[in-house]
Amino acid sequence: MSEIRMRVAEAPVGGARIAWSYLATLVAVLVAGLFWAMWSPFGATVCGDGEDVLCILGWGSAGAILGAVAGLGLAAFVFRLGWEWWAVLAALLLGSPLWFDTVPDWLRVVVAVLAPALAAAATWSGPRRPAWRPWVVAALAVAVVVLGLLSILL
Repeated sequence: MSEIRMRVAEAPVGGARIAWSYLATLVAVLVAGLFWAMWSPFGATVCGDGEDVLCILGWGSAGAILGAVAGLGLAAFVFRLGWEWWAVLAALLLGSPLWFDTVPDWLRVVVAVLAPALAAAATWSGPRRPAWRPWVVAALAVAVVVLGLLSILL
């Protein structure tokens, strides 16, 4: 009898991580879009009848960011790419206020296209990782997210 699995049988390593990373990112974008589609209609309830445009913009942005982070987490779990892969892409997404407004449009596109490959390269060996890698990835991800949040709040 055949078996249907919801997860990849084993974690990809090496060059296979690049292909799985792009597929997982595509799935994450689809999940984020679905999350935002369910989140968006509540903006009128939270912000009133569309009078506060800034509130509606913030509500939509928060839904998109939460959906993207949740979609990346789900894709990392399903494709067995690991929390470090998720942390690299989530940090790039949440840290984007640091660099997004200061670079030309073509560079934004290049970063978006190469982000899954960067996450795959940062976690190249998969679960057979050196002991220092989780600490470095976590520290860099936290630093980028904190700097991104500070750049918004200050």
